[in-house]
Amino acid sequence: MKTFWIATCAWLACYLAMAPLPNVFVVPNFKVAMTKFRRHKKIQMTFDEKLQFINCIKIQLLSGSTQIAALQFALSRINQALLPETRKSFSFRSDIYAAMKRDADVIEFRALADYALLMQASARSGASISQPLSNLASTMIRNRTQEQLLTTELASTKATVLLLAGLPIIGSGLAMMLGSQSINWLFTTGLGRGALFTGLALELLGWVWVQRLLANALRDPS
Repeated sequence: MKTFWIATCAWLACYLAMAPLPNVFVVPNFKVAMTKFRRHKKIQMTFDEKLQFINCIKIQLLSGSTQIAALQFALSRINQALLPETRKSFSFRSDIYAAMKRDADVIEFRALADYALLMQASARSGASISQPLSNLASTMIRNRTQEQLLTTELASTKATVLLLAGLPIIGSGLAMMLGSQSINWLFTTGLGRGALFTGLALELLGWVWVQRLLANALRDPS
């Protein structure tokens, strides 16, 4: 029995280390009142905040504001710690387009980098960017919908992989309950140890293969 528990714990450790966990539950973002936990936490923008930021700029442009004024107004509506490079560019009169692109890379806000390119094109040609901004917001919503749909479809697949990865533990437990000496055979004989290491190698190979398939499925086609 002691050998069974040692083998089970060893297999469980490998299982937890290698098995991909399913993203079935979405944990909401709760606001923590204590600021000491926020000091070392990088502030990120949610999808709703990013979409609101783009829509805020679009509304300001439609109301007759200049691009700089619209951008400043949108910045005033979000957390002061967000987009620091863009804010500094206003103070130091530096390249605002490059600053926006740097901020976009930090917070993974691709639409902000696209908006910087639109601003550059508009500054050179004098064309309006209200319609391109509307298209940009529509693209954000469409991509978000596709990501959520893909996550939902992959959740059952990940759960199945997780269950299959744990079958050796379940099988070992059933064998012990039926009085089989398979666990002792795995650790005390050369053939058993060979089968054990082969199983661990196949488990690792399957984990790598599943991770590769999931990465290909989640890769942005654009």
